[in-house]
Amino acid sequence: MRYQSGQLLITPKSNNNFFNQLGRGVSPVANNPAVWGGANTYQNLVAGQPLFSVDPNCHCFDPTKQLVLNPAAWTDAGPGQFGTSAAYYENFRWQRQPAESMSFGRIFPLAREGKVTLNVRVEFQNIFNRTFYGTPSTTNPQGLTFRTNPFPNNQPGALSSGYGFVNTLGGAPFGSPENPRTGQFVARIQF
Repeated sequence: MRYQSGQLLITPKSNNNFFNQLGRGVSPVANNPAVWGGANTYQNLVAGQPLFSVDPNCHCFDPTKQLVLNPAAWTDAGPGQFGTSAAYYENFRWQRQPAESMSFGRIFPLAREGKVTLNVRVEFQNIFNRTFYGTPSTTNPQGLTFRTNPFPNNQPGALSSGYGFVNTLGGAPFGSPENPRTGQFVARIQF
């Protein structure tokens, strides 16, 4: 079993294009290979505002209808200014995603003096059948949220973008709705 804190979420990036104005971004004018795909300043944290609109660990929200991050917690850096926020905050974490696997087994002696044995074992992954979601979008808190969903397999009218949008179509890499509890039975004769 593994229990740990949730994954750190990155602070939203500013929309002010400050590094391009300085000639240090990835624009053709700057031509700066040292930024490895882009340099950004971050949006400013608003004091007193909660970072989440719902508790991601309560499992009491519907990710197809609710955005989990609070856009009012951030304000964009002004034109020509660096943001005052850090890239990561300790309390800005996604839901805990424990990994729980168990196995139960027994060895049966089949002959005298233990020369022939039968080992029977049952192994389970995600034994408590927990549901996890992928990390929410931390892009552009001041942007628009769309309810038109282009995916026909999903619910009509479900969220398809926005700050705090959780994509439920692909699920999370482990423990997701697409990776429910599994088990296997193993029997081995040793002689």
